[in-house]
Amino acid sequence: MPNPDRDSFGSVEDLMSYLSAIETTVEGEVAKIADHFDSITDNIATSLRTTLGEHSWLPRSTRPSPPPPTPTATRMGYLEASKDWASRHRAITAAVVCFLGTGAFLLWRRRRLDRVKRRAKRGKNGQRTDVVILAGPPSAPITRSLSLDLERRGFIVYIPVNSLWEERMIQAEAKADIHPLHLDVTSPSSLTSTIRKVTELLHPSEAPRYPLRLVALILLPQTPSPPQSQSITQISADSWSDAFSIHLLSPFTLLQAFLPLLTSHQSSILFINHTNSPSLSPPLHGEANVVAHALDSYVSTMRKEAAAIGDINIVQLRLGALDYESDRNAHQMAVALRYDDRAAPSTRSDLAPEQKVRGSPFRQLHLEVFDAIVGKRRGTVYVGRGSRTYDILGKVIPQGIAGWMLSLKAQKDQGPDRKKANNVANAWQASPGWEKVDQVSGEESI
Repeated sequence: MPNPDRDSFGSVEDLMSYLSAIETTVEGEVAKIADHFDSITDNIATSLRTTLGEHSWLPRSTRPSPPPPTPTATRMGYLEASKDWASRHRAITAAVVCFLGTGAFLLWRRRRLDRVKRRAKRGKNGQRTDVVILAGPPSAPITRSLSLDLERRGFIVYIPVNSLWEERMIQAEAKADIHPLHLDVTSPSSLTSTIRKVTELLHPSEAPRYPLRLVALILLPQTPSPPQSQSITQISADSWSDAFSIHLLSPFTLLQAFLPLLTSHQSSILFINHTNSPSLSPPLHGEANVVAHALDSYVSTMRKEAAAIGDINIVQLRLGALDYESDRNAHQMAVALRYDDRAAPSTRSDLAPEQKVRGSPFRQLHLEVFDAIVGKRRGTVYVGRGSRTYDILGKVIPQGIAGWMLSLKAQKDQGPDRKKANNVANAWQASPGWEKVDQVSGEESI
């Protein structure tokens, strides 16, 4: 402690600061003495507690309680660790729960719908009353598969034909409720005669006990298959005329002829067409692209005018990759036609196409067609692997990226120019990468 002289303070302020320093020094020394005394007292108490606790001659009630055990870190279980992680990552947890919940709901709904029996309505005596007109190439596996499935579910199926060979093909099925319907869309008289026969079938002169009802017209427009190395500038006017006449004019004329019957019976109109390749508008597929987009525009316009046309359900089924091998009968029919000299060359291109990727089973198409006929499906329905994915990619992907991906495929081939062009076209016809993206969902279809 400083010991200044008496005359060392020049003012009152110096005296006050000196007294404050003395007070601080005294407080620090007193605190040190108190801490040292507390530590000594604690040591003595601990020693007494330990000594008295070790002697047995003291009663248990008077013995001091032993010190609590030292806490040790316990390992958390999987449930506790999961709860702790979820509480610290709430956003990720919410996203995972939503994703898994949606997937589980879609899977449950799909299995529930698969277990529902789909059968056409019948009379009280078991007689079939619902009639379906399936307008598609009789030699195509999809036509044959749909006709057999609809007949098995209780419908009376009529397939338009315009040749004796197609009629014999249908009669070879030996099914009592699958009938050929002679119809030539290029002849107005033949078309009028056919419509008259169908009208008499649905509305006979003598009112039957259980009258027939036209429930649906299913249109299966064929997909043009031009030479793969032919660009759009090389397509002749005759080729364009044939493509429009066969793939657009024929189904439109058929629909226009049956429209009064469809309106009076409040039937459904189904358009079924392949859309994977046309959705991307690939090069060297000019006819297929134009026909597909023209059909989409026709369906969209007709759907907007449905209120003026009548109370009819217009459904477009956009097909992706279907597994033709899964439909055993259709595949056997396709193989047989390939070795049949009577098969027309124009129909062989509509047989089971070779696919690099396994598609969805035909049963998915059967279920969606039945639901569309009875009115459970409206608008656009995606069926088959890749159908929804290709449609989305065709709308959002820039054309430059699509061309770049196509050029990568073409650079792998080092053959002649014609071989390169064919490989480029094949790359657009079967792209396994994008078809694998859309499983169920997708999808969503069932």
